Amino acid sequence: MIDAFEVKSFLDPAECAGLRADLRRAAGSQATVLSRDASGEVKPSVRRSTRMSVPARTAEHITARLMQQTGALEQRFGRALSRCEPPQFLRYLPGDFFVAHQDGNTPLVHDDSRFRKVSAVIFLSAFSQVPAPESYGGGALVLHGPYMGPDLRVPLTPAPGTLICFRAETTHEVLPVTHGERFTIVSWYW
Repeated sequence: MIDAFEVKSFLDPAECAGLRADLRRAAGSQATVLSRDASGEVKPSVRRSTRMSVPARTAEHITARLMQQTGALEQRFGRALSRCEPPQFLRYLPGDFFVAHQDGNTPLVHDDSRFRKVSAVIFLSAFSQVPAPESYGGGALVLHGPYMGPDLRVPLTPAPGTLICFRAETTHEVLPVTHGERFTIVSWYW
């Protein structure tokens, strides 16, 4: 089974539109992948997306909103949560992706991500099969079922403003974007 927690309208349409506009104007750099020493490495064969720079007040606002979900997440996942990492604001353009991976809380991880208990993704853009303004194609967040279970893959393309949370040890990926811009915000609860 896939154990995911969804909050529709976590952000309202105006907030999503404002954030997309801000992110289009923001500077960015290639998103990294954590390495054994917890430093970030650019690995374009593993992850290709852009991490956008936002004002501190924007990151603080999103962090505060995420922390308001702590009680519900603790109840859903049965884990005590104390904080969340500073959010990452991401832009995926056509061809961008992130291969299947886990965010933490597994014995295979030896960096600071081992403390992550719950992953969070906030969707800012609309999914569309065909090119349309303010939308993207492809780019589904795919949650994988447990390794010892049936071969289960659940693709998600939620509406803008939706928060999706799942256990950090859940294998997941972002399929290649085929058109448009896919904007998301990610963070992790400890």
